[in-house]
Amino acid sequence: MTVSLMAQREGHSALGHVVGLYTKLELNADGMDAPATYFLSRLQGEKKWVIDAKFGSDGYPHYAHGYGERTSATRTIANPVARVLDDLALSLGLAEDIGESVPLVIAAYWPTPRHP
Repeated sequence: MTVSLMAQREGHSALGHVVGLYTKLELNADGMDAPATYFLSRLQGEKKWVIDAKFGSDGYPHYAHGYGERTSATRTIANPVARVLDDLALSLGLAEDIGESVPLVIAAYWPTPRHP
């Protein structure tokens, strides 16, 4: 797993104004020619990382929604990956509280990306 970006982000969705965390990561497994790319978000108060978009190792878009879109059925990332992302968000100072089944409490908002 490679996390190339993690940032606080705000935007607008069907929910209205949303604030949360945004990350881009690549996952590779045995037998894959190249990693799959995921774009994830976790909004203030949410307990899980939601997959906003997933592109296969060949670039095929398996799932593509905008940041923080929650009007359709959401898909979440596997717990082992989520734990790594939670720890990274804490170590970068992007979240005050986050964890498995723990609602996200975002840290003081930083509008610029924080790279791991």
